[in-house]
Amino acid sequence: MTLQVAFDQFAETVKRLLKHEEAYVAAHTIGSIATSAKPSGDVVVAAITKLNPDAAGDALKEAGMAVFNGTWLTPEEMMTPEINPTETYIAAISYRSSSDKAGIWVDAYPTLPTQVTALKAMYEELRQTGEMGDVSFEEFVQLSNPNVVIVTPAEIESFLKQKEEC
Repeated sequence: MTLQVAFDQFAETVKRLLKHEEAYVAAHTIGSIATSAKPSGDVVVAAITKLNPDAAGDALKEAGMAVFNGTWLTPEEMMTPEINPTETYIAAISYRSSSDKAGIWVDAYPTLPTQVTALKAMYEELRQTGEMGDVSFEEFVQLSNPNVVIVTPAEIESFLKQKEEC
């Protein structure tokens, strides 16, 4: 059995009903899901929030919870994988490269990234792999002249449906 509560009531509900202070947090379609259960797993307390998993975990830690990665599922939910889908956002960045052709960088995210988030991830990756010299983020943006596109799960689904018709 699963009891779903508002995220701001999650910590108090877990402490009251389950008499412990452990929570599991995972990415969810709109942000993240927090769950808690005793090892018997007969009762699961769950809450969904628009916060990303890191922010949700931080909020629960502030409420006195020990936070771990994952989610509790009842046996019925285990048979239904769609219960906790993780939607994917794709960030694609075209940029001016050192060769004749433009470069393209692609990454995937469980929650909606900002254009700056994607650019910073690209910047850090290029620095870590040694593909870029010692330049500041601002210089990188100016030199690379990037074009950032974020593709949402709805857009991905629309693209796939268009291919079904072919």
